[in-house]
Amino acid sequence: MVIHMFNNFKKLFKNLDTKTIKIMKLGFTFCFLILIFSLLFLISYLTFKPTPFFFLLGITLLKLSIIFSIEFIICGIIVDIIKKKLI
Repeated sequence: MVIHMFNNFKKLFKNLDTKTIKIMKLGFTFCFLILIFSLLFLISYLTFKPTPFFFLLGITLLKLSIIFSIEFIICGIIVDIIKKKLI
């Protein structure tokens, strides 16, 4: 059952449109940059004077990067499915 589900995901990602893949890659790059800023704030919280502002900002940016990356995956797949059904 699980192997069948993974095979379906592989098939979905292999059949994505090139424009959709390009947009998803740009989105992942954007999420990675947000993640880097998040890590910088969390490291500065650990090394310098610990203030709750840096911690909360770092955690919020970390959550934001995870949410955006998941949204890029889901929206990319949905847009590709809609494109294929309309064409």
